[in-house]
Amino acid sequence: MGVAVLVIFLTFAMLLSLASKALLAIWIYKDAEQRGMNAILWCLLMIFVSVFIILVIYLIIRRKGEVMKKNLGLLISGLGVAVVNTIIVAVCVVGLIFSIANDNGMHNMMDSYNYYDDYNYDYDYDTDSWNDDL
Repeated sequence: MGVAVLVIFLTFAMLLSLASKALLAIWIYKDAEQRGMNAILWCLLMIFVSVFIILVIYLIIRRKGEVMKKNLGLLISGLGVAVVNTIIVAVCVVGLIFSIANDNGMHNMMDSYNYYDDYNYDYDYDTDSWNDDL
């Protein structure tokens, strides 16, 4: 993968991350408000902390009550977008690691250099006579 492709994927992942946070923040706000919990606090936590961590904590701590089925679409779509975002970020990280490991083709950088055919590149220089004051 080229660096430009990674940048495009990471930009797309950033936009997906914002979309998933928005969808899940709206769902958590509506659900917490229905259950008589502090909806603004949970919404802000969803925005500023990891989506998966806050969602798991909220689902464990939330008060028992009737589930609003009309808002389940927000939850399902938010989770779907978050999962797709996580997969894209994982692919970008693996691509970045392979890109660094392959040195982005820098090992082929000198292939087009014009070497002199009659020059002896294996000449053994007398390094003892070199001036070390430079």
